[in-house]
Amino acid sequence: MIIAELPPDEELRLIDLASYEITDSPEENDFNELVELAAQICNCPISLITLLDKNQQWFKAKKGIAENNTARDVAFCTHAILQDEVMEVEDATKDERFFDNPFVTGEHQVRFYAGAPIVSTAGYKLGTICIIDNQPRKLLPEQERALKILSNQVTKLLELRKKNLLIRKRAAEMIALKTKTISRVILAQEINKKEIAYNLHEELAQSLASAMMFLKMAANGNMEESQHWKTAQEQLRKVLTGIRELSYAITPPVMNFIPAEELVKEFVERVAATFSFTIRTVITGKKTSYTGDKAIAAIRIIEQWLKVLADNKNISIVTITIQTGMPFEILIEDDGPVLSFNEVSKEVFNSLLFEVAQSYNGTVEHTVSAASANAIKISFSELALAVA
Repeated sequence: MIIAELPPDEELRLIDLASYEITDSPEENDFNELVELAAQICNCPISLITLLDKNQQWFKAKKGIAENNTARDVAFCTHAILQDEVMEVEDATKDERFFDNPFVTGEHQVRFYAGAPIVSTAGYKLGTICIIDNQPRKLLPEQERALKILSNQVTKLLELRKKNLLIRKRAAEMIALKTKTISRVILAQEINKKEIAYNLHEELAQSLASAMMFLKMAANGNMEESQHWKTAQEQLRKVLTGIRELSYAITPPVMNFIPAEELVKEFVERVAATFSFTIRTVITGKKTSYTGDKAIAAIRIIEQWLKVLADNKNISIVTITIQTGMPFEILIEDDGPVLSFNEVSKEVFNSLLFEVAQSYNGTVEHTVSAASANAIKISFSELALAVA
């Protein structure tokens, strides 16, 4: 018995074979039908679609044989993939390569073999479609041609299967990404709810309770001159301010006669004191006709990114430039340590900034300004602001 040499491109061939993720895969009717057809056309009891892995010959489809695989060294197909045409062995007992092969001397008593290489679209021979008989014989020209055609059909099936696998993988990745994004949105919403609940309970409710207590204490004396009365007044003013700020955080009030850029600037000025860094607001361009609810899109974006910047203790100044006109743009710059494109992209994605901007038909990009290496730009078209 002569063991076949390895193909000169063996490493690349094995990589190509692995890309199909087909070895050890379950039976598939499309492949089974091809081996059945090969057996009928060539009038042979055994027909196989074989794939040659590093150490074994694996049967993707089979007819007339019980085994699922064999050792590669004894496989006839290892010789067949070294040829471009159909390899035919009329009588294995008279062929020096196979006369003492265990398939020839053993229970299968193989005498006749013919195999057509299965060639991938990349040009690598992955295995064969072959027919086997225990009687010496010779293929007819039309049978040899049919075997070549069936080999081409196996290649097409492999490619179709590979594309379907890729589609399923991409679909699964998209579903996983969407699920992850939804989970982060829900988590962000829950955090906001907890903040609102904390403010309602710890700040506003406690202040109301305190005010009521001081009012009761003041009821026994002259309320106008009582220190308790004055304290209660201060507590109630504090509650009123807190309610206004809380309602503003939930839905910023908008006025249809005030330009969007002015509303955005007012929002930034209101929240600036809650951050450790200084926030500067600059408006460039002419006044726009964008008013009312159109400003909320810009406010939500700024609010989201300021929360991200708040976690960086090395930032001292943040500049927000509002560019009016078409498109309506917001540039947010900071003087923190310089971040790479990948670092900024990760922050944009993890903070839901991309999702928030997209929900208002806006776009987000990492840019470099004249004043700072760390800057993001959010752009809104006229249509986006019209539907915000």
